[in-house]
Amino acid sequence: MSEYQYYEFQTIDRPLTANEQAEIKKLSSRVQLTPTQAIFLYNYGDFRGDPEKVLTQYFDIMFYIANWGTWRLMFRFPKAIADPTWFQPYDLPDAITITQTSRYLVLDIHITEEGGIGGWVEGEGWLPRLLPLRDDLLSGDLRLLYLVWLRVAPYLAGYALDEDPVEPPLPPNLSQLSDPLQAFIDLVELNPDWVTAAAQASPRQQSTSDEPPLETWLSALSEAERQEFLLKLVRREPHVDLQLIHRLQELAGATRSTPQAAPGQRRLSELEAIANLLKTQREQKEQTAARKKRIQELEALAPREAQTWKRVVELIALKQSKPYDEATALLKDLRDLADHQGRSPEFIQRFEQLKSEYQNRPALITRFRTIKL
Repeated sequence: MSEYQYYEFQTIDRPLTANEQAEIKKLSSRVQLTPTQAIFLYNYGDFRGDPEKVLTQYFDIMFYIANWGTWRLMFRFPKAIADPTWFQPYDLPDAITITQTSRYLVLDIHITEEGGIGGWVEGEGWLPRLLPLRDDLLSGDLRLLYLVWLRVAPYLAGYALDEDPVEPPLPPNLSQLSDPLQAFIDLVELNPDWVTAAAQASPRQQSTSDEPPLETWLSALSEAERQEFLLKLVRREPHVDLQLIHRLQELAGATRSTPQAAPGQRRLSELEAIANLLKTQREQKEQTAARKKRIQELEALAPREAQTWKRVVELIALKQSKPYDEATALLKDLRDLADHQGRSPEFIQRFEQLKSEYQNRPALITRFRTIKL
């Protein structure tokens, strides 16, 4: 298998300056660069820079995928609006790590799948779908981090985790996933039955309608603070709204804590058992629905049975591969219809007659052998 590595960096809070773009170009002559984005694609070789340093210095989010089974998603947050204590309950060696610089907090999500990623790998187009996750994290929505734990816990158990680890705090609203969260689930191939199992105990977001609106605390801001926020707004500094909200929460006596999460209580083995039960129930429902649909198809075919037999003969007469395939498919429908109506012996007799009539056509007879009686 040929090698494939894809790096995509994106700015959100501000565009790159001309000098910054010039520095980034030094990392690779083949970089696809705009004032807000840098893409590095490798079918051989490797990225010459340190992804975390490049992110911290220039960008706000990075997405990486390699066909040997690695996904990486990194976020850079200004320390003024992000608190590392939000993410620490989900800290996982080799999977979820938090680092800090003088100005920024970096959240690094790293997932490795043993045996590689199944199917064709394509990095383009994923990051735009994942971008809203950064704002979600900044607003205290930590569902992404729980989903990462759910994805990596099975292979970290007994290594970076206990043999049967307890789940981390369970964020609200896991049963109501946003499009970006669903995109992440699809990207890292997280089993949806595990997600449904986890969501069973996920609390609903508590309403804050009874609490006084934060704007009532605007008058408590000092004149100097008002001027400072207005100046930031005029300068178009990023996330002025979040900074103001945090300050008003402080004045209101609220903390910069995340939404209330349920304490993790279930062990990995319990989640697995629930997921397996849900899988069985889902498959039974799918099988029931498929049978119902098949019966409807067969009942619709019944009035056209004679025409269908005639069509089979017409297709066989063409002596071509594609018509042979179509004739075989129609015969399978006629077999199922006969079985549904309790007339299987009648179908077998007509089918055996066809086999006898066209026994000198090996390609057709090969297809006939796929029709199980």
